[in-house]
Amino acid sequence: MSLLELSRINLNLLVCLQALLEEQSVSRAAERLCLSQSAVSKNLARLRQITGDPLFTRSAHGLIPTPRAKALHTELSLSLENLWKLVQPADFDPASCERHFRISLPETANQLIFQRSLASIIRQAPGVKIKIQNLRLNDVSLLASGELDMAMLPDDLDCGQHRIPGLYSKRLHQDKLTCLVRTDHPCLSQSWSRDAWLQMGQISIGTVTNNLSIIDQTLAQQGLSRNIVIAVDDFHSATGICESSDLVFVSSAGWAEYAKPRYNVTSLPLPLEVEPITYEAYWHQRHHQDPAHCWLRSFLTDTSSQAAN
Repeated sequence: MSLLELSRINLNLLVCLQALLEEQSVSRAAERLCLSQSAVSKNLARLRQITGDPLFTRSAHGLIPTPRAKALHTELSLSLENLWKLVQPADFDPASCERHFRISLPETANQLIFQRSLASIIRQAPGVKIKIQNLRLNDVSLLASGELDMAMLPDDLDCGQHRIPGLYSKRLHQDKLTCLVRTDHPCLSQSWSRDAWLQMGQISIGTVTNNLSIIDQTLAQQGLSRNIVIAVDDFHSATGICESSDLVFVSSAGWAEYAKPRYNVTSLPLPLEVEPITYEAYWHQRHHQDPAHCWLRSFLTDTSSQAAN
């Protein structure tokens, strides 16, 4: 099959041929297609030229298909039906889906939000496979390259999400910041203030020179900084260090509620005026109307809403 030659065939000609085969009348075919009889006659002349066959002969009772036209009828009906199905929105059946998804999430979102959905996802779509990775600064660029399907970001973290074309986003939920300390920390029996907090050694996620967080940006505007003593890659490690040292760990309130029954830590309010953190989901435009992707996104949106309530 030559695509160039195929491109010269107007699909409307095939639709017209189908109407002529079913109606066996130029006037009835024209009425059905909302065309003039002369337009249908011109289409028929073009079809005869393309196929090298008269296709119809005239009789007192209308058009009589030639053997070639009769042979075309069944295949043409099937082809047009398949073409129609091809351009219709795809039906999505989770039970038969075998897609592989790759998602980047902050550790808190994975622990507190997405894991709540896993049982439902697996039950509805047992063939789906999901790779979840902890959020990294360059992950948004992987959405554009197709290496990631979805990423969830806190709005205080600049990963270039506003500079990459073709990204869609949806606001999910907000979470406040709080301080975690071990349950027998000396600060619990003392006055709690911004100065007291700043005098304490601190634990950070990422690097010891982290100046990306809203906390450090706010402190810098006031000519202040905190003493980050140790940095780790994940919240579990940070909380484990917190419960075995005098260091303080600033985390989301959601994580604090998760951690307190599981670690020997308690929470104190963050003695600094900062806006709540807003989490947003990001995905590339290539997935925006993909039924399977829409289905998976709905879990993140729904469980995030539940976490906020």
